Amino acid sequence: MNTARFAAFVAKRGVDHPALADGSERSLRSLALDFGTFLHHWQRETPGRAEVGGSLQPRTINKNLQTIDLFYRVMTDCRTEAAEALDDARWLALTDSHARMFRPGDRPRQREVREADERNYINDTDLSSMLTHIELLGLPAEQTRTVVRDARQVELAGLGHPAVMRAWLIQAMTGRRASEVLMMDFEPLSEIPGLDAAAVPEGGMVARLRYQQTKIDAAPNTILVGRDVVEIIREQQAWVREHWHLGPADTIRYLFPKTTGNRHGTKSWETSNYNHVLKDFSHHLDLRDSRGELLLYSRSHRLRHTKATTLINAGAPIHVVQRYLGHLSPEMTMRYAATLASTAEREFLALAKIGRDGREIGMDRRDMLDLVQLDRRTDRILPNGYCLLPPTRSCDKGNACHGCDHFATDRTFLPDIQRQLAETQSLVATRQARHTERYGEPMSGTNVWMEQRDAEIRSMQLEILALEAQPADSTTVVRGAGVLGRTGYQDAAGASDSKGASRS
Repeated sequence: MNTARFAAFVAKRGVDHPALADGSERSLRSLALDFGTFLHHWQRETPGRAEVGGSLQPRTINKNLQTIDLFYRVMTDCRTEAAEALDDARWLALTDSHARMFRPGDRPRQREVREADERNYINDTDLSSMLTHIELLGLPAEQTRTVVRDARQVELAGLGHPAVMRAWLIQAMTGRRASEVLMMDFEPLSEIPGLDAAAVPEGGMVARLRYQQTKIDAAPNTILVGRDVVEIIREQQAWVREHWHLGPADTIRYLFPKTTGNRHGTKSWETSNYNHVLKDFSHHLDLRDSRGELLLYSRSHRLRHTKATTLINAGAPIHVVQRYLGHLSPEMTMRYAATLASTAEREFLALAKIGRDGREIGMDRRDMLDLVQLDRRTDRILPNGYCLLPPTRSCDKGNACHGCDHFATDRTFLPDIQRQLAETQSLVATRQARHTERYGEPMSGTNVWMEQRDAEIRSMQLEILALEAQPADSTTVVRGAGVLGRTGYQDAAGASDSKGASRS
């Protein structure tokens, strides 16, 4: 319909040449503006009826202009090939001006900023379940997997679509649109300048991913990705090389080429076919959410909403999320900024727990990590615990964490604290020996250095007692367990030992 309206426009203008006008930029701009006016006055005809409907919506006008703009840009770049393929030398008359006759300002941008819809957000439980079962999509049809359905174990055969499985996983991990993933180049990865990928810790960004920006002109088309995404892309490349009998250094046009009628790999998966496969898989798996409704993998755009909402709720700045999502304006990003009710409740409860004056927080370590990241203070995830000092405050006490009320830890850090205690005690013994050798007597308890080391040792011993008193599989976070080890609290330390052991 977009091209049909343009055909009606040029017919009304009496234009019968692909070049549209005399080729000058001025005449082409005039024609492009006239086409915009033509669309604003267009009256929609009701299908199958004689009555005339209303005027076109701004979004429809924008799509018309965008379609014709893209058409002439492509035809300008490929005018020689077009003239040969269509056997019409008139296409050779296209000039660079044809690729510039439409400008971004010509298209209406009266898009309503909608609020975030919880129905477009996949909660952690449902997303985890979908990720757990996605392997069945790529499994060969002759292989089966056991899944639990209605509290019963069911054997399901694979669907044999590993490429679709990997494309969906990339969507889930990056929040890209389906078309942006399916149309990626065969080699979409590049190095991050100045970064040694081998030295990046687990979970860090190791490469730059270039995707096909299919929706917004001049919007970003690269993001940083971690090793998990890189591994999926390498697996897909290896699969394509095997499927198309390519050599180790050979490539084709797309990373996700269509698997039928595509001998040379020049066609990518179409979103309609991609969604059809995912819909079939959803019904085949019959996975249900907490409300008993079918979890549709084919609604893959929900993965983009989920990624955006997760980033914003985790405290990522709007301009960073805007860049990551490839939005041109913060207004587009702000539609995701509404914190979902369930997420808001969880964050409030976590903050309430931290604000109490008690020593044991009773918070799962995963919530603790979320909380620190929500405050955008990931630098406060310490080698032996977490620093809960509010973001607006700074710490000038160096590494005196064990005796601090803002220091929290859990059983996963117990070996680290035990090792640190042994190292500190060994250091004290060594220094005492040297001091005795030099001065004939050990350092007294009032020595500044010795006083600080004694306090650290007492605090670590109290922390170890508190953590060892908890069950081996406990994930509870304990806050300020070593406070009573500080100077001046020694008399109370004995009482705290038994108290800490009884708090588990």
